[in-house]
Amino acid sequence: MRINSVSTFPLQQINRGTNPKYHANIQISFGISEHERRVKERTNDLTKNMGFIDKHIFGGKSKARQEAEKQIEAEDLNRDKELIRQATINEETKKRLADQARYTEQISILNAQNSARMAALEQAQEQHIQWQKEMYEKTEQTTQIIMQQVENFANIMKEVQAMSAESNRLQSELFKELLAARETNNKSWQEEVEKMKEELRKEYEEKYREKTEGAKRSQFVYEMYEKMHKTNSQKGFGSVAGYQKEKDVLLTHIGNSIIAERSGQPADVPNGILFYGPKGNGKSLFAKAFAEQLDCHHTKIELDIDEATNWKNLKAAAQKAQENFEKDGKRTIIRIEEFNDFAPKDSKIVSVLKSFMDDVSQKYHATIFATTNFPEKIDDILLRSGRFNVKVALAPADKKNVIEILKYYGKDFADESVNFEELAEEIVKVQPEAAFSNAKIKAIIRGLVEGQVGPENTNNSFVFEDFVKKGCKISQREIMENIKKMGADISKVALDKFLEQIKYVKML
Repeated sequence: MRINSVSTFPLQQINRGTNPKYHANIQISFGISEHERRVKERTNDLTKNMGFIDKHIFGGKSKARQEAEKQIEAEDLNRDKELIRQATINEETKKRLADQARYTEQISILNAQNSARMAALEQAQEQHIQWQKEMYEKTEQTTQIIMQQVENFANIMKEVQAMSAESNRLQSELFKELLAARETNNKSWQEEVEKMKEELRKEYEEKYREKTEGAKRSQFVYEMYEKMHKTNSQKGFGSVAGYQKEKDVLLTHIGNSIIAERSGQPADVPNGILFYGPKGNGKSLFAKAFAEQLDCHHTKIELDIDEATNWKNLKAAAQKAQENFEKDGKRTIIRIEEFNDFAPKDSKIVSVLKSFMDDVSQKYHATIFATTNFPEKIDDILLRSGRFNVKVALAPADKKNVIEILKYYGKDFADESVNFEELAEEIVKVQPEAAFSNAKIKAIIRGLVEGQVGPENTNNSFVFEDFVKKGCKISQREIMENIKKMGADISKVALDKFLEQIKYVKML
């Protein structure tokens, strides 16, 4: 089926924050549709030899347009039939390859499992520890603590095994001694052996208790890591807490077009997306998550002080995007952070970037996802419709989004006293005089969990042992104290500037 382009999308606004002044401006627009362009060109061809009277008095132009539409409709029908046929063939081929890959994978898994069963226990433990080491490297500040606990756990297990073997050996020797004493009816010897057995039992019970406590402590840390890794390994929009409206805007106005393009259907995909607003609210995270959500390639342009280098890198990324599309049919999202420094007002790069942004989507099958804290510093001509068709003002989180962010990072570590709604109320009550960025909200929770900061105590530092003893849980009081201790990081000046930016972008 052919998808006609839509000439204009209505202006959309999204409410932000608890203050009604926050509105995100979503602007989307497209030019004349491809179908209409073809009809006009075909009509002009059919009427180019007509006289004025035939064309306008006797309805020649109208008839020619009807004929042009019939011809194009027939061409589109034939093309769509061929696309469907090719899609069917491709789908069958993909299915066969997928079946073969699944069969091969199953064979590989069975072979790996068989090899694993034959491996020695100590080798398996060492491999498991190594796997844990590699995983722990992703949790930067907690790596040393966690690695120490993992190694401690492995050592404790070895010590327990050695202790058990030694205890069994001594028990066996004492049992032989006891039998010998009974055979000789030596009462004093029997009493001495019984006493030694009791002392040995108490000694090993105490050692076992100490080792068990150490193992439990290490197990708590392991569980903490597993929960943290689960959060860190989220992909797509699953890695962005809250902000459902912004996700829906991206999926509705861009995602659907990308999906249509992926299936081989004609589709108008915007050239650019602009996210702007105060720092720390996840603009760059949105760009990466958007690419992952739609299974697009994703690349970032590293900003250079030399404009020529920036332009060279962008062109290279676009050409690579087209190569990728020709290989696998997947679009590329090109992320440019601090776009105000990449294309500031009156810079030399604007003239070439203007032409590039006019057709980067169609020519290279790439979409620019730009982020900035200062949209007013970007050259106006780049922000007009046709280049950045979608513009989103990403405001500090409102109460609903704050709750989602707190739950995302804290629900696996919160004890029964935690009330996320009350915590969110504490965070948003500073608006509009100030605001907590999403990065700061994350740090409030992660700071407690990772032991970087924490509630006041006699040493004015976070007691990691206390955290472990509680079973990797944090309380309402601890989180509330950390909110007050860390404080808002977005000033009223920045919030007022953000409101001015929304008005500025809307007027373009």
